[in-house]
Amino acid sequence: MTHFTLRQLRYFVAVVEEDSIVEAARQLHISQPSISVAIKNLEETFNQRLFIRHHAQGVSLTASGRRLYERARELLRLSYELEQNARAENDLVSGTVAIGCFESAAPLYMPKLVAGFKQNYPEITIQLYDGEQHELMHGLHRGRFDLAFLYDLELGDSINKERLNAPHKPYALLPAAHPLARKKAVTLKELSREPMILLDVVPSRNYFIDIFKEKGYCPTVAYSSPSIEMVRCMVGQGLGFSVLVTRPSTDMTYDGKRLAQVNIHDEMPASMLIMAYLRNNEPTKATQLFMDYCRTVDLSPGILAHAEPA
Repeated sequence: MTHFTLRQLRYFVAVVEEDSIVEAARQLHISQPSISVAIKNLEETFNQRLFIRHHAQGVSLTASGRRLYERARELLRLSYELEQNARAENDLVSGTVAIGCFESAAPLYMPKLVAGFKQNYPEITIQLYDGEQHELMHGLHRGRFDLAFLYDLELGDSINKERLNAPHKPYALLPAAHPLARKKAVTLKELSREPMILLDVVPSRNYFIDIFKEKGYCPTVAYSSPSIEMVRCMVGQGLGFSVLVTRPSTDMTYDGKRLAQVNIHDEMPASMLIMAYLRNNEPTKATQLFMDYCRTVDLSPGILAHAEPA
């Protein structure tokens, strides 16, 4: 009787998700013939054709391949959870947690969270990835991430989400010498008269524009960038204002210009930083421990200390 292996299933799933044997081999750091042999063995084991090969255009799934893909993903997920939880049952907790974080928030929060967590659980490996919102959601659904840190904007109901103790109300970012920077708070109306430097990543882009539109204002976007530090530097050079949620602990830009973070007087929808995982995926023990740690941390600007016990 012919048997299949988890490794063969892992190779098969990689080919499906990369739409190419070549790309799957590159991602897995193995040879293309190894993947081809694994798929051939699977097809012989199940007596089904799993892929349609397209010359120079990759591969596509057959109907049988699609059904096997869904079951293979679930089996690989269960095997991963079994391995992680079995390791966590040791006296010395170990395991791996793969975490995706929204790219503008990642530098401010993740290194400090990981450093604090590793002091308590040095044997648990943390793998970090940063990206845009859609990349994080895609990674959760594809099993790439155990946990994602992202903003509670334009998300579906396929995830469990928990709010973090982090800033959630937008503020105005201005050059330190700007007249509005002297005020304790500014209005959206005042800001709308100035050129805007837009953080151009989804969903932040739509969120920051919409808070003006909902009040009947239409700011002129002079420049935009997906990099929060590029936005800060443009503001520092006096090219306009910006609106952000993430609050770096310094008022200096990369190129040495001073900035002012000014509260916005208007009421507006909050932008909550959350940690999330798939509803149908029970977190591993190592993931649960990381989540527990994050619940104890205050992510306010300039502070990353344990909250006092209730």
